[in-house]
Amino acid sequence: MKYTIPALAALAAIALLAPVQASAENEAMARFMDRVDAVVDDLAESCKSEAEKFCATVTPGEGRLLMCALAHGDQLSSNCAGAVFDAIAELGGAINNMQLAVEACSADIEATCGSVEPGEGRVAQCLIDNKAKVSQPCQEAVDVFMKNNP
Repeated sequence: MKYTIPALAALAAIALLAPVQASAENEAMARFMDRVDAVVDDLAESCKSEAEKFCATVTPGEGRLLMCALAHGDQLSSNCAGAVFDAIAELGGAINNMQLAVEACSADIEATCGSVEPGEGRVAQCLIDNKAKVSQPCQEAVDVFMKNNP
């Protein structure tokens, strides 16, 4: 199975996001990270034999095992390849929802959350906390994000 650059980038993003710890007070990041954790767990289980076979000497962490397994993409089992495809689809949709929210909320982010330090979902949480104060398109984007990260 061959992987495109966007697919590799999505999987690298998954692997790099997995170790991020969300704070209990940050509902947006906690929901998103729960989703990422579930996808990473599914990938780890589905690709366990590939990781053991091809990547036994790779130091785990920061996406190294995943990238090693992808380097052997033409040798992945159908179960592992399916899990890779599912992960790309699942998190690609989540990343797309985030991008749409940023576009819909750019003015609101500046006006309402401009003093919030970016990172770890703080801006998303600010938008959620101030949903009643932001524009209608931004409210709709926040709703889509929350609906897709239950």
